[in-house]
Amino acid sequence: MSGWHRAIIANGLLAGTCVAALLILLFLAIDVDRGFEENARLRQDVSDSYDARAALQAVLNRHLDIELGQRGYVITGDAGFLQPYLTAEESIDANLDSFAKLAGRGQAALVAELRRESAEKRRFVSRTIDEVEKGRRAAAAGLIAGGAGKASMDRIRALVARISETERARLEKRTAIAEAARQSLRQRTFVLLVGLILLLALSAILIARSQAARNKAYRRAQDLAARQEAIFDSAKDGMIVLNPSGSIESLNPAAAAMFGVTHESLLRRDIGSLFEIAPDRGQIETFLRRLSANRKANPGQIQEFIGRRSDGTSFPLEVSVSPVALMDATLFLAVIRDISGRREVEQMKSEFVATVSHELRTPLTSIAGSLGLISGGAAGDVSPKVGRLVEIAHSNAARLVRLINDILDIEKIEAGRMPFDIRPLALAPILDEAMHQMAGFAREYGVTIRIEPLASDTAVLADEDRLMQVVSNLLSNAIKFSPRGEIVKVRVTALDRRSRISIIDRGAGIPEAFRSRIFGKFAQADASDSRQKGGTGLGLSIVREIVVRLGGSVSFESEEGKGTVFHVDLPTAGLPGAAPKKEEGQTSAHDASLPTILHVDDDPDMLTVVASMFEDRAQVHSTPSVAQARGLVRRHRYDGAILDVGLLDGCGTDLAIPLRKQSGAIPIILFTAQEVDAAVEGIDLVLVKSRASLELLVRETLERIGGASELEKGR
Repeated sequence: MSGWHRAIIANGLLAGTCVAALLILLFLAIDVDRGFEENARLRQDVSDSYDARAALQAVLNRHLDIELGQRGYVITGDAGFLQPYLTAEESIDANLDSFAKLAGRGQAALVAELRRESAEKRRFVSRTIDEVEKGRRAAAAGLIAGGAGKASMDRIRALVARISETERARLEKRTAIAEAARQSLRQRTFVLLVGLILLLALSAILIARSQAARNKAYRRAQDLAARQEAIFDSAKDGMIVLNPSGSIESLNPAAAAMFGVTHESLLRRDIGSLFEIAPDRGQIETFLRRLSANRKANPGQIQEFIGRRSDGTSFPLEVSVSPVALMDATLFLAVIRDISGRREVEQMKSEFVATVSHELRTPLTSIAGSLGLISGGAAGDVSPKVGRLVEIAHSNAARLVRLINDILDIEKIEAGRMPFDIRPLALAPILDEAMHQMAGFAREYGVTIRIEPLASDTAVLADEDRLMQVVSNLLSNAIKFSPRGEIVKVRVTALDRRSRISIIDRGAGIPEAFRSRIFGKFAQADASDSRQKGGTGLGLSIVREIVVRLGGSVSFESEEGKGTVFHVDLPTAGLPGAAPKKEEGQTSAHDASLPTILHVDDDPDMLTVVASMFEDRAQVHSTPSVAQARGLVRRHRYDGAILDVGLLDGCGTDLAIPLRKQSGAIPIILFTAQEVDAAVEGIDLVLVKSRASLELLVRETLERIGGASELEKGR
């Protein structure tokens, strides 16, 4: 685990402990606040209880004053003794009301009973006072002596004592509850404080670890940055860092030296200024956005450009651009390589190979022909020994001629000088002809060629000579590696919009270690193969190059000891007949006054139908592949283009740039079965085949061509 990862984990744990500490502090504050509230309520309850008992005592005292005033007045007849009675009579109800409010609902029954006893006592006292005031003091004394007043006062004392005891018990219970709450608060506070201390200790440990991990990661990042800077500065290839708008953020010394400029003079300049032909404004930004969106599909794809030095000279470049995702943005790294030296070497090699091959071809052809004549008896009879030597010489001369032809073919293909006349071809005659051509070779190895039955109308889009060369090379390869007496089978299978030609042998199979380079130049599974079986090792490489340029693909299946199957997949075509097909470059009309339209689509039926729709209205150049379309664009000037997307050798939108270079006003229409965004860079209109009719395609194309023509005239 890296230091940055450790620092991130430690920071996450630290954040968690901080949150936990904050929660503990919050709970602690809430508990303390509740404790204060509980203490405040307890203080209030104590105060209320004290006031209640004081009011209760005042009630008892008022009754004692009433009784005292009553007895003094009865005994002496002096009205002065009634003053305590009168004062108590006025305040006793207020004292009872005050106590009732402070005592609460729990004492309501006892308070009501006390009120009744108090009223009874006061009625008794009032009757005795009335008797004295009427002059019957003896009667009043008799009432007092009867003990009714004393009994009433005893009941009042008992009620007061009972109420006071109840109030005291209630206060003790409330105090006990408050004490329990206080103890619980103390325990919770202690636990929370211990937890907080532990969290703070853990936070300190995490902070220390995070800081250590951060320091370690920082040192590692510094080392990595220093290493990358050293690689960046010392790299032989030029490296340029671009922002999303195509401006140069930084570059290494190799890039500055490559273009003959200083480092500072290129900063913040547009990358297009380094090329011979600068891209159109906005094109670089579009390319970089597309690269960023598809960075997983084809990262670091190499493209060739012509660079321009500060002195005005130009040189070939290989450029690969890869996105570099940062935290807050995406930059792009362009790796630039000067391939001037390699091009010179390739040119020298090509010229050398061509010169040697051409210089050798004529004498070798003469030698092989002369030896063939001698072997055939044109020079008279020769002895068997001489005849055997002549046969050996003739065979080796033929091998040299094949080697030279293969070398020239591969050089032509790689240089793009091999012509391809792609058109619909029936497969059955070509396979029959290839079998007849290879029959003699098969007899030498004791092998039989068998073509499995196929439909007579099976056809593909291909060049006849090149397809014959592909089939012959694969048959030759299968024959050489098949045991004597075996059969080499040729099978044709229909795929989705393609036809598969399979060459099947029962040989030893292809070794696992050799399969990854089987299509390489001069590839042989065993060094002894070329001596035992013959051949140059270029046959399969030529097959692959030709098939790719025909818009197809080549693959194989092999099992050691059981044989090999080579598959060639080519675009299916309809045979000329009821619906004539157009050859590459063939037009649907020959009136020079009509506009010329390029139509690229890998469906041969669609090519035919669209060409028919434009008949007598435009000349249509139909082609099934991007490679052929590029050749047509180089040889012809077009007034409009109809392109498809999912072609076997690329995307039709790749043709937008070369078409725009011919004429910036040329209308380009995307006519595809795929769901494509209506706003495609470089495309004027997008029509989906399942939703747009052919009449709409023709109308839109011709209208846009007319508008483009008027625009050109206005210029």
